[in-house]
Amino acid sequence: MNRIVQDFRDSAAELKNLRSITGAGLLLSLSILLTYFFRLDFGGSLSVGLAFNATALMGMIYGPVVAGIANGLGDIIKCIIKPQGPYFFGYTFNVMVAGMIYGLFLYKKKPTLLRVAAVKTTINLLVNAIMNTFWMALLGGKGFYAMIPVRVIKNITLLPVEIAILYVVLNATQKALIRAGYMKRQF
Repeated sequence: MNRIVQDFRDSAAELKNLRSITGAGLLLSLSILLTYFFRLDFGGSLSVGLAFNATALMGMIYGPVVAGIANGLGDIIKCIIKPQGPYFFGYTFNVMVAGMIYGLFLYKKKPTLLRVAAVKTTINLLVNAIMNTFWMALLGGKGFYAMIPVRVIKNITLLPVEIAILYVVLNATQKALIRAGYMKRQF
């Protein structure tokens, strides 16, 4: 528990560092670009957006507070740039929670395959399948329990591909950041 509290404190302290805010802003820009221009389609409703990589990098480098805030701001910016219906805070809350989860699992830690699988599974099931489905049911007037099986199956189906992509991206980026002196080896 002390480790989690310390991670939140350290991450909040990153908000006072201009270099951290600049880096988080660049990753936020990358997230927005990845949302609109890079998507792997597998046919039907199965597609993998790649923006989660930028959010995971924010969580790994700057922690849960910065990743949560930046991800929330990113959702608002995306709604302004290309609205897909009326703005709803529930979805912004979800992406903030996802950013914090990435930070909790990855901040100051080596992105092992087990850790990457755990964080991606948590986000896919808790945030994408359950929380997003709740908001969809609330807004659309459809039954939550009727929608949940399809959403869970979809998110579980995408897991192996997303875990593989995230594992490669995080490890390659972490090695590059350590070599560049931007990140310390803390594991």
